[in-house]
Amino acid sequence: MQRYGVAAVALLLGVLSGLPAQVGERPGTSTDDPIDAPRDLTGLSIKIPRVRVVHTTDPGQAGGSMYLQQADPWLGYKWGWALTQREFRDRDGVYGDAGKLDGPLLADGASKMMSRSHANSCGVCHNTPYRDGGAGATIPKNGAEGRNTPHMFGAGLVEMIGLQTRLKALALADANRDGWVSRAEMKAAPRCVLNTLPDGVDGPRHAVDYGSFDDADGDGRPDLNPVFTPMYVDKAGKRIAFADSLKFPGVAGYTVEFQAFGFGHLYLPFRPPVSPTIRAFTATPFDIHSGLQACDPTTLDDPDGDGFARVSNAGALQCVTAAGKDRGAARGKTGISKDDPDRDGYCEEITEGDLDLAEWYLLNHPAPGRGRVTPAVRRGEELFTTAGCATCHVPDWHLHAADPKNRDYTRRYDGDRRFFDLPVAFSESAGRLEGRLVSLADRKNGLTVPRRGAYTVRGIYSDFKYHDVGEAFYQVQFDGSVVKRWRTPPLWGVAHTAPYGHDGASLGLDDVIRRHGGEALAARTAYTKLPERDRRRVLDFLESLVLYPTERVPCDVDGDGKVGERFVVAGKDTGVERMNPEWLFRVPGRIEGPVVGVRGDRLLSLALTNIPDAYGLGLEYLRDTDRDGFPDVIDPAPRRTGYRNGED
Repeated sequence: MQRYGVAAVALLLGVLSGLPAQVGERPGTSTDDPIDAPRDLTGLSIKIPRVRVVHTTDPGQAGGSMYLQQADPWLGYKWGWALTQREFRDRDGVYGDAGKLDGPLLADGASKMMSRSHANSCGVCHNTPYRDGGAGATIPKNGAEGRNTPHMFGAGLVEMIGLQTRLKALALADANRDGWVSRAEMKAAPRCVLNTLPDGVDGPRHAVDYGSFDDADGDGRPDLNPVFTPMYVDKAGKRIAFADSLKFPGVAGYTVEFQAFGFGHLYLPFRPPVSPTIRAFTATPFDIHSGLQACDPTTLDDPDGDGFARVSNAGALQCVTAAGKDRGAARGKTGISKDDPDRDGYCEEITEGDLDLAEWYLLNHPAPGRGRVTPAVRRGEELFTTAGCATCHVPDWHLHAADPKNRDYTRRYDGDRRFFDLPVAFSESAGRLEGRLVSLADRKNGLTVPRRGAYTVRGIYSDFKYHDVGEAFYQVQFDGSVVKRWRTPPLWGVAHTAPYGHDGASLGLDDVIRRHGGEALAARTAYTKLPERDRRRVLDFLESLVLYPTERVPCDVDGDGKVGERFVVAGKDTGVERMNPEWLFRVPGRIEGPVVGVRGDRLLSLALTNIPDAYGLGLEYLRDTDRDGFPDVIDPAPRRTGYRNGED
């Protein structure tokens, strides 16, 4: 192997770092010099440079995060997608403190949860299907058995169920509606039993028992299911940040968060709950997995001290327990945070605006689909229910329409905050999965405004409770403590999310069912006693709960009731009609079209020829003259490249 001197290597790295395109970024067409603009004629690669998005609340500020959400929502969706798929590189501040043990402490008070900075892209793990918020690898976390990566399809629906469930729980216990549960209210409240569907909505209705608001066992914590995490407050309803129980001096009661995502982990003092919102679910992994800290006042600012921060641009109330390490205490002259928690020299690696758009993308990420429903699949679903599996894996939840002016805060539901829905099912006539784009928003004064109506989430299959499902699921953590209870994972998409279990230790669906015990022992026994043919039908049902590549599935986009085989966008035939956000931008993407490849093959190039216009790179709040990742409006030296802080 040829050896290079230090000077030569330094020169080579200097040349590479000056290339305009980042890793995973291929904006070139067949006519571009691939050295200057790396080509991707499939049109599937990231086409835009890394530009930090500026948080705005005025949709009139062109290129700001609220503009991208309301004036050009599909463009905002695609910018958010790029953040989850991009391979971040050194100039973006990736991998600070690589290999360092970090994260919340385990039960011994000393052992760290996991190691830092082992992935430069969310897509490294969330990659089934590729280029979506899919399922993926098993990674080390809490214990050497590992933790399996869940998919993010339907993430917005999961978040909305969680936020609404929190309000419904408080409606039972907070009698005087002051925002928290006092000691007297704890004792007077009924059990926290919530219905998944209201009267008048078709479908199997389940009453989910989340336990008691009181502390009957005297351990200092309410006896609620651990999916609810208490936040202790004083007699004025202000959060006491260092309180670890109801016995802490000055504690008068508590409010709660709802752990909507992941497999979850049980309560430990001063350890934040598993992310209750999409925003937290995004910011925390950016930090721990990639070494990219976010400066996010939306999550950090708590002006009234009640423990809850702002409502995000996408409409979700944030909690300060999810605030990141970059607090913005030190600021540059244009407002860029200089905190740099991992001390790698790179400032504001993820902005508040970046999180706005990552949240927007995941809020609207389509839900899983339904594969072919045969008589065997229908019979399998019946057997799934009669065996008792649906006791925990409850199929449907209802979201109430928004009621922001209700005088009772527990009734101020958010409604469905998405701007579109994409139901996907198997088409017998076409012999394939097909989707249908459904608008959930109105266009008002040039802005897209979600209607926030009611919506029934079908086929999610989870009660979102923690259960002890037997010793086969117990996890010994690094410190020797044992986790015995896990949140019921939603089963939608389960056909394509192997391996199974929180630890990814079950390679097949039959295996993971047989692994159940504890609270699920009766259901497992009922399943194993079925004749082999009926067990196969249960598996047929589960295998009909599918994921799919969202941008490649054939889809009725224009609402004419069919999927066209020749879908014309900007005067170009793009092929089969599908849900490609680039076709729906304010300035639709224009493909290159038929070309002759480098080996003489005739092909349809889906590379875009109008990237700057389509992707808004010339808009005021996205324009980055020196291409250092800091848009001119926040760059202290917009014409002098400064990869670390915008100016040097």
